[in-house]
Amino acid sequence: MKIRNLQFAVTALLVLGFCAFGYGQEPREHWYTFNVGAGYSPLVGQVSDRLNNGWNVRAGAGFRLTSHFEVTGEYMYNGFGVKPIVVAEAGVPSANSHVWLVSADPKIRFGGARRFDPYIVGGVGYYRRTLNFTAPTTVPVTLFDPFFGVLVPGLLPAEIQLGHISRSGIGGSGGLGFHIRLGDSTAKIFAEARYHYAATGTIPTRMIPATFGFEW
Repeated sequence: MKIRNLQFAVTALLVLGFCAFGYGQEPREHWYTFNVGAGYSPLVGQVSDRLNNGWNVRAGAGFRLTSHFEVTGEYMYNGFGVKPIVVAEAGVPSANSHVWLVSADPKIRFGGARRFDPYIVGGVGYYRRTLNFTAPTTVPVTLFDPFFGVLVPGLLPAEIQLGHISRSGIGGSGGLGFHIRLGDSTAKIFAEARYHYAATGTIPTRMIPATFGFEW
């Protein structure tokens, strides 16, 4: 299953890239860059025996030194589920986990400002993995009834945190992706897959997020 997840992410990147392959007139790009994205985060290694695959969101800003080289500072948040064995060992009703990181990411762009721009990217930064132990509960709220025009008390399901375990460390990443420029503008969509490794305690964090988003 883990190999299938990796194969799916790599295949999706290649298919989208070849479908969009093409060159056009090169617009003049700004010296700065911003990006936002989201995607799927499969886990590999020992950590995948404790946590379930999850999702990611990220945002970044940086600057272009040339049309073929740029450096970006990025923040990424990954949300994961927790295996039943971990919940049973802890003796709690439920649990969830996440990994966030901040990194500096140099990127080499092979297409420059062309419409299709494949690239390789790396990064080094600070990673923090957290495991939250939770229990279901309800919280009182006041609801508005539009039919009678009155406020009524109610209860909504929620979770309370019973405790947490966090591990932090320095890590790095490396991967590949591509940009596709939108029309004659400098805005682009991108697809990217990267392998991340972080020294977060006795069980290191290893994951291969596949992210899709926008850059401008």
